[in-house]
Formats: sequence, structure tokens, C-alpha cells
Amino acid sequence: MRQTRWPNKEPIVVFVLPSQHTVHKTFSKETLHIFPYQLDRIWNKLTFSGLGVAPRIVQSQTELLQAVSTTPGAIGYVETLDKEKQHVNVINITE
Repeated sequence: MRQTRWPNKEPIVVFVLPSQHTVHKTFSKETLHIFPYQLDRIWNKLTFSGLGVAPRIVQSQTELLQAVSTTPGAIGYVETLDKEKQHVNVINITE
């Protein structure tokens, strides 16, 4: 969350689902190992202190995928992705 640029100096643009979204809750707990409210607090602290930029909230996984695929430097997460429709770089995270 403190890294604001990719190694090529391009700004990182973070897209997330709403805090109450099931996929967001699962991602926060199982991948980041924190509760969604804790993640919100961290983002708020970094944003208000000027050390970070708040993530852009989108309403659905489809909207998130579209935003990531059309925004340079973007990153986000979805539960699953149809391999035939991949038009983004994908990192699979398994536990």
C-alpha cells in the first residue's frame, strides 16, 4: 500500500470491490490476512496523511476487470476469470 509506482515509474491504480462484497471479504481475510475494516483503516490513514492514494471502488467483478483492463498501471482482484476472455495479466493466488 505504500508503493505508489511500478518499477517502470508508472503510477499504480488500485481497484477494489466494496467492503461488504463477499469477494472483497474473502480476499481481505484469506489473502491479506486482515479484516476488511482493518484494510479500510489502513487506506484511510495513508490517504489522509498524504502517503497513499485511496483505491477506486467499483461495484462488481465485471466492472473491476473492465477498469483494470483499460487503466494503465491498474491492479485489482476477482474470484475467478474465464481463461478464454483474459485480456489482463493474471497472477493466481492459492493457499
